Amino acid sequence: MTRRLRSQFHPHAPGASEGKTMAIYRVREVKFIETEGGHVKLKPLREYERESSDPASVIAEVSRFFEMELSSPKALDVVDFDEVIVLDEKGAVIARFGVADFWEQEWNAVAAKSDAAPIARSA
Repeated sequence: MTRRLRSQFHPHAPGASEGKTMAIYRVREVKFIETEGGHVKLKPLREYERESSDPASVIAEVSRFFEMELSSPKALDVVDFDEVIVLDEKGAVIARFGVADFWEQEWNAVAAKSDAAPIARSA
């Protein structure tokens, strides 16, 4: 992600409301690496922390900046990750945002307005 998104996860960025129990959420950018046998391994590229009392607000914030990043005219030059993963304070995945999923949704939105067929993913 570009500096725009990185700055949002600065340690001094404002968190959620005071008085609530705050938790640290991690935002991880990963690249898919195909290994022998066709297996896919996740290679962490960068990780950021975000303090908040509300996981939904962290997910919404990451989603918004993920979409902005991929919608940027410079996306092909600056996006080097395949997926952004949001982890809770225990390390459990609470949200995933995939580049391929984003472009599939964009294509299907355009296809719905025209005669193009939607993308059908294979299992």
